[in-house]
Amino acid sequence: MSDEPSLGWLLISYRTPKQPSTARVAAWRRLHRLGALYLGPSTCLLPLDLADEQALSTVAGGITGAGGSIDTYRIEGFADGAHRRLLARFNAERDAEYTEVVERAQALLAELAEETRRGRFTFAEVEENEADLVKLRRWMEAIGRRDRHGAAGRARARQAVDEAAAALRVFTERSVQATEDPAGETGVS
Repeated sequence: MSDEPSLGWLLISYRTPKQPSTARVAAWRRLHRLGALYLGPSTCLLPLDLADEQALSTVAGGITGAGGSIDTYRIEGFADGAHRRLLARFNAERDAEYTEVVERAQALLAELAEETRRGRFTFAEVEENEADLVKLRRWMEAIGRRDRHGAAGRARARQAVDEAAAALRVFTERSVQATEDPAGETGVS
């Protein structure tokens, strides 16, 4: 018997026609978005607390509508240590997602630095970078919903997004100043 906290999982196994690959790709994407941990081709585990009935129904409908099949099994118990390994894998997947967020936030910071260097303080630049920041925040929210077990990368990703937001606020202020004072368009403050 393990001293690990009890966590239920849903084992999902599905089969889709090889061609066209649309149903297989759609199922893969939707299950990943829910937070599924893939064990092999077309087989994954999903924490019960992430098993959204409507989303799973959509996945199943896409698979069966394409001529495939899907089976789901509720799993409550694991051999000693298996639960800890599953949680480690689950957190590793979240950490990989958080790393991508950090990289995208750093790219936004680099974009803002380059536009500042060029003195391109325009509404178009602000709007473009605001859209990128909105995407980053939505992505952080989506990962956060899947991160049920405290993946280590969350704090660093949150910090990177906050840094990008702060840099965008400064860039926006400079853009406003450049618009109000055309002499400021050179980027000199």
